[in-house]
Amino acid sequence: MVFEALKTPGRKALAIGVVPHFREMALLAGAYLIYVYTRAIFFSDIRTVALENAQRIVDLEKKLGFFWEPTWQNWTLDAAESAILFFNWVYIFTFWPVILTTAVILYVVNRKRYFFYRNVILVSFVVAMVMFALFPLAPPRMLAGTFVDTIASFGPAFYASRDLANFYNVFAAMPSLHFAWTLVFGYMFLTAGPRWLKVAGIMYPAITLMAITITGNHYILDAVGGGVVMGISMGLIFLIRRRRVRKALERNEPAA
Repeated sequence: MVFEALKTPGRKALAIGVVPHFREMALLAGAYLIYVYTRAIFFSDIRTVALENAQRIVDLEKKLGFFWEPTWQNWTLDAAESAILFFNWVYIFTFWPVILTTAVILYVVNRKRYFFYRNVILVSFVVAMVMFALFPLAPPRMLAGTFVDTIASFGPAFYASRDLANFYNVFAAMPSLHFAWTLVFGYMFLTAGPRWLKVAGIMYPAITLMAITITGNHYILDAVGGGVVMGISMGLIFLIRRRRVRKALERNEPAA
C-alpha cells in the first residue's frame, strides 16, 4: 500500500521535495564526521605536539606585546564568580544555539542567502581542518599554572565532562572557528535587519572574543587566525558569486 501510494503524482512531488533537505543535512553531518575522525592523522603523540605549539603561541604573543589572556582571566576571577559563570554560559550557549537557529530561519525564509553563508562556513571549515591537522594546538586552559579551566572549575559540569570531549577536537584551537563563525554571523546581522540586530552584529563577535579567552579556550592569536580564515573564505565566495553573475549577464540569463 505504501509503495502504491508513492506512485501518485502528489506523493512523488513530496518525495522529490524532501530530497534536497536530506541532502543538506547529510552534507553538514558528513563535514562534522570528517572533523571528528581526522583529529590526529599526522601526529602519533598529538598532545605533546599541541602543548609545544601552545608554548610557541604564548612566546609569540609575548614578543608581539599582547599576551593579555591571563590578565583578562584574573580580572574576571577577582571580580566575582557570577562574572565567570556569565562568560562560561556565553561561550556555550551563544555559539551553536545561535548559529543553528539562524541557519534554520535562513533556510526557511531565504534559501539563496542561506546557501551563500553555508558555503562561506564550509570553505572556512575545510581550511581550518587542514590547519588543525598540521598545527594541533592545546588551548590555554591546558597550561596549568598560567590559566584556569573556568568551565571545569565553575561549571556547567556537563560541558566539562570527558564524554562530551569525544565529540570535538580538543586541540583545534588555531584558528578559532568559534570566533570566526560568530564574526560572519555578526556581519550578517550588521548588514541586514532592524537596528537592534545591527547592534547585535557588533556585540556578538566582541563578547565572543572575551568569552573564548577568559574561559581559557583560545588565545588572541586564535581569534586573529579565525578572522583571517573567515575573510579569505568570504572573499572567495564573493568572487565566485560575482563570476556567476557576470556569466549570467553575458548569457542574458538570471543569476543562480
